[in-house]
Amino acid sequence: MGESEMLACGTVKLFGMDEKLDLTTGLRRSKLTHLYLGDIEAESRFECLAFAGAAGTSNFVGLEYLTGRIGDRVGGFILQHIGSMKSGQSISTLNVIYGSGTGDFTGIKGHGRTTWSTKGNDASQVLLEYSFE
Repeated sequence: MGESEMLACGTVKLFGMDEKLDLTTGLRRSKLTHLYLGDIEAESRFECLAFAGAAGTSNFVGLEYLTGRIGDRVGGFILQHIGSMKSGQSISTLNVIYGSGTGDFTGIKGHGRTTWSTKGNDASQVLLEYSFE
């Protein structure tokens, strides 16, 4: 992390999902609603496109619009997700879409990751390194 970069961490909870499977292509389109807790207090809308391949693996890409608070800052921004799921665990690489920040998040840039486990109580973790121009 550079001098001006900050780190936010916390958990993500899923509280809404709408999925449609395209039988022709095998692509699954999902609209998810998430609640972020911890350093990031936010609600989000996540649109995801996934493909389930062989041996129980799945790959997905998506865009997620978060609106809420990190520290004293309030506003919104968009995260790009690129991830995979295997054996009940999902790992997603995050990138803040430059220029998507609103309110106090104008000028935000950053990257991070989320990890999910579908085993047990849907434990999740999010880490986001971010800075401002």
